[in-house]
Parts: sequence; structure tokens; C-alpha cells
Amino acid sequence: MIIRRNLIRGIGASLIGLSTYNILKPALAAKSYKIEEENICNSDDFVINHEPINDVTETQLAAVDDVVKMLNVGPSGSRFRYDPMLSEIDVGGKILWKATTKGHNVEFMVAPNDIKYKSKMHKSAGYTFTTPGIYTYKCTPHVSAGMIGVVVVGNDLSNITEAMDNVAYYGQAKDLIQEILERFYVR
Repeated sequence: MIIRRNLIRGIGASLIGLSTYNILKPALAAKSYKIEEENICNSDDFVINHEPINDVTETQLAAVDDVVKMLNVGPSGSRFRYDPMLSEIDVGGKILWKATTKGHNVEFMVAPNDIKYKSKMHKSAGYTFTTPGIYTYKCTPHVSAGMIGVVVVGNDLSNITEAMDNVAYYGQAKDLIQEILERFYVR
């Protein structure tokens, strides 16, 4: 049964709602919501609101055995990648991870003797590998997007099972690490 009091409340609420809509209608119409597609095909021009970094000298580049770039877009168009994703060096070899834009770092996930290493964010980093074996590493904020890499030192595959089956891998990282190791090394 409709009570007169409830009917008056309902009509009053409706009038307030319509008045508010009419007041806000011009402001809502003035806003334009435009969705733009990102073109990530040209990796040379692509930057995700990060400023470029050039913190490595030619002398530093010449002193290392391999240079791995930290990229927002990899050579194949995939987002957040190290290039190359696999490095093979001798014991005592040095790798330089070159920051090309802000937002990346390097952190070991698997390493012989449980060696720990984590670089600073937004900076290029280097490491001298004195222990043979397989090292897997990640970009801490982008690991689930597949920003991972592998270093094989001294052709030593003694920890390949640990490197392939580590429970710390998740997202795209898990499949990529296994793909890299299976492509180059047989169990």
C-alpha cells in the first residue's frame, strides 16, 4: 500500500536527482574520453614515461664480457625484456646490465651456492661471476611480465634442475626460463 508520506519522499528524491543531473550535464558532456592505442612495434622509439639513461662509459663497456640491455620493449616486440636473455661466459667473466630507461634492476633468483645479488633501481649494474653454474635473474617489478634472464658460467650445468624448477618463478617468467634452458641445454 502506498503511503502518502513515502510517495512524497520518492518524488522529492527524483526531483533532486534530475536537478543534479541537469546541473552536471554540461560538465559531463565537456569531458572527452579518448582511448588511444599504443604502437609498440617500433621498439627504438618506445618509452613508457621513463626518461632515457646513459650512465655507462665506453671504458666500462670495453671492460666487460657481455652487455645486457634492460628494455621496456624487447627486440621481438615483447614488453619488459633483457636483451640478450641468455649469456654464456667463462668463470671470472663480467656482465654489465645497461639501464636504458628508469624502472628496472637485476636480482638473482637462482645461483650456485645460493649467491645473492640485487642492483639498485634505475641504474646500470655489473657483476663478476667467480662461481661456475647457472644463474637466473629478474627485474624485481617486472618479473611477472617476463623480464628475466639466464647466465651460464663456465659451461657448468650442475644446477640446471634447480634453475628450471624453482618455485620462485611465476607469470611469464616460469615459461620463459624453462624455454631458454630447454632450447640450449638438454636435461
